[in-house]
Amino acid sequence: MAIAPRQKLRNCIQCGKVFLSKDREELCTDCRASYYQLEELVKEFVKDHPGSSVNEVSEATTVSKKLIQKMMREGVFMDVPMGDNFMYACASCGKPIKTGTYCTSCLTRLRKETQQAAERMQVRVKEGTSTIKRLDILAQREFEQEQRDRRTYRMGLTNVGRPIK
Repeated sequence: MAIAPRQKLRNCIQCGKVFLSKDREELCTDCRASYYQLEELVKEFVKDHPGSSVNEVSEATTVSKKLIQKMMREGVFMDVPMGDNFMYACASCGKPIKTGTYCTSCLTRLRKETQQAAERMQVRVKEGTSTIKRLDILAQREFEQEQRDRRTYRMGLTNVGRPIK
């Protein structure tokens, strides 16, 4: 049996079961289904109790704070009205945020630092500019592919266990 290029055998990070992973999936089908059930449970609680904090949601739903924060970083609650208490810390400065990994000011700072590093790298390498351009293009393609993979992964997982319309 030939394995498609984007598929490979992996161990589920939840249960350890071996499964055929598509597009960098980390969970097997069973664990993915239970993850989305937890996701729906948390969404419903947040909709019903919009002023709740992460701690309150965790206690009421018995879903760990870490998992709720992971859901928040992934943007699961983008369509759910959340109160000001439903936040977690920026990975860089600790400022409270509602989505993503970094706050706006840290993202701006990181972008500026990355741009400066890229400029310094281009200044150091006077010849071989075409190599740098190729590396930039490859990095951009990889980033775009990762974004497409995430969208496909999120879209594919939202349909798990639901009839296709």
